[in-house]
Amino acid sequence: MKENKIVVVDFSGTLIKPFVAEEANLIRYRILGIPTPSKEEHAKLHGTKGHYDIIKEHISKIYGIKEDMNFKYVQNYGSEIDLSGKDIKTMIMTDLFRICMYEVAAKHKLGIYADGLLDSLKKIQKKGFKLAIVSGVREDIITGLLEITRCPIKFDYLYGQDPVLSREDNLFLDKELSKQGKIEYILGDKLEDLEPAKKLKAKSIFVTWGHATGGEKEIADYTIKNAKELEGIIQ
Repeated sequence: MKENKIVVVDFSGTLIKPFVAEEANLIRYRILGIPTPSKEEHAKLHGTKGHYDIIKEHISKIYGIKEDMNFKYVQNYGSEIDLSGKDIKTMIMTDLFRICMYEVAAKHKLGIYADGLLDSLKKIQKKGFKLAIVSGVREDIITGLLEITRCPIKFDYLYGQDPVLSREDNLFLDKELSKQGKIEYILGDKLEDLEPAKKLKAKSIFVTWGHATGGEKEIADYTIKNAKELEGIIQ
């Protein structure tokens, strides 16, 4: 049986434009009463530990949740488990982000996707490659945006986060994906997206339209400025 050839696509900042998460986060700030930062401050903080700490601090103040608290939680169609106050704060943070991301997706529809990327991915899929999304974003946020926008591409595999962000880093998720076939290319906008490529003996492709953190060009096998360039790389 022929082994699947897989192309991994990061979600936020790669498949979808950077403004989507940024706009959703500002809505979340407003809900929590967090003062709106300047554009420069927001760009610097977005997606960092400091950014999450600000949100969780406001959640603690508003809802009185302490990290050492214990909550009983019934999983959807599943068993009852215990969650710490720390987990509940993370869940509230990501629940709010989900609601806000859905709002942005409903507003912008297919305009959330990086210019030309869907067309290029369709052509790559027709060449026989399987398409996968691997991301640190909650899986129900990813699938929700794909559904709300009626994304014309059906991704073959999807590996995202859970509501309390308990899954390990992208390398772990990529290794799980590699059980489905050979990962040939990893497409991402940040260093953490691209770093697993060498360990998996895959080629890394850095996209310049996302949320670069620095050092991406130095480790990437390819750097692209527009989606059309992908078609000449992935053969």
